[in-house]
Amino acid sequence: MLFSTVSLFSKSKQFKIFILIIQSFYLIHFIFISYFGNQIQYTDIYLFFTHITETFESVATLYDITFYPLLMVSTTSFIIMYIRYEKSKIPTFLLSAFLLFSLLFQDKMYDASLSLIKESVKSIFLKKEKGDIQKSDDKNRVPLHKTDNNIILVIGESMRSRENLKERYEIFENYTYKTIASGATNTDVAVPMLINGGISPQKINLEHNLFLLAKKNGYKTSFITAQNEKSLKYIEPYLHREHIDDFKILGSRNDKDLIHNLQNISLEDNNLIVLQMQGEHSPYIYYENYNRDDSIELRYHKSMNYSNAVLKQLIEHVHNQSKKHFIFIFLSDHGEFIGENGKTGHNRFEKEIYSVPLVLHSNLETHAQKLKNHNDIYELIYYYLGYAKEFKLQERDKIRVYGTMITEEDGYIDIDM
Repeated sequence: MLFSTVSLFSKSKQFKIFILIIQSFYLIHFIFISYFGNQIQYTDIYLFFTHITETFESVATLYDITFYPLLMVSTTSFIIMYIRYEKSKIPTFLLSAFLLFSLLFQDKMYDASLSLIKESVKSIFLKKEKGDIQKSDDKNRVPLHKTDNNIILVIGESMRSRENLKERYEIFENYTYKTIASGATNTDVAVPMLINGGISPQKINLEHNLFLLAKKNGYKTSFITAQNEKSLKYIEPYLHREHIDDFKILGSRNDKDLIHNLQNISLEDNNLIVLQMQGEHSPYIYYENYNRDDSIELRYHKSMNYSNAVLKQLIEHVHNQSKKHFIFIFLSDHGEFIGENGKTGHNRFEKEIYSVPLVLHSNLETHAQKLKNHNDIYELIYYYLGYAKEFKLQERDKIRVYGTMITEEDGYIDIDM
């Protein structure tokens, strides 16, 4: 395709610029393939532009992933700029036909630049609106009885489940642990579904919001995140902020700050506390004394050690300071690839992504054996907030995991129990 284009436009003054634009498409696509291990899709293009800061933060540290695509494209571009092309002797209509043939049979040819153009066009027609945030039904939902406890939910970021880690970590060994399924493969979908008990991204109902339900039954509510405002942009509309007494966006990206903020909350009251960690967010440098020259695997391991230490202190504080019944729940929003089969990152329907860790510590019944996914955690908190007489989950054969789009445009998968 590149050869026929050069031949067709070789006498045009603008042809070199055109070819360089095509080369820039190759560069973007080759870096994407090097990072994720597969070709780019229209939903990835949408996520790139909506999370552009995070994208560049991640790519900037991945020298080994960006080096070869950059070298290849730079060499090709250099040749294009300094070699003089003569007009092809092949008839123009044949070259034009070949170009058209290339475009029509793109799916068979797997040309990276053409694929990126096609997926970019498809991304333009994505639904840009948020999910169907409902507020109409169940307005009279009231607690069945008063409860007297502290509920602490800690949401990790991109932490893999124990089965998908080479090393052993104390937090998984010394507390009640199991692997469960995430609600989605992306934070912007998984967290809204978790907080609101959504059975799908398009059926999120704010009348089911945990902070709202907690306030109705006399709880003090807190949401504290170590992440920054940009990371929270697509989550905040689903938090029902008006029902959160203590709402803090720390923006420090240092999870130890969550410890200090938790220590400032009186556990003598009934509390629903949700803490969001920076955790293992790419490029895996949010821990003390990080080294950008370390490999991806080593940086991830060090960030896991840091999260392990923070979680241990959070659990110990709740265990020692809560004078009433408490339940401490830690889970991750989704998992992560860290180099397996040439893949890095998340946003994919793979077991390494939708399998997430669950850690429980409580002087109440945790019902750990029944918990299978994020929605079950919502039901557990719903029960301890006083809205159910007993903890009971619906029988099912499969668990549904959604993708990266709140509009559900990239679909879902059903996994066997």
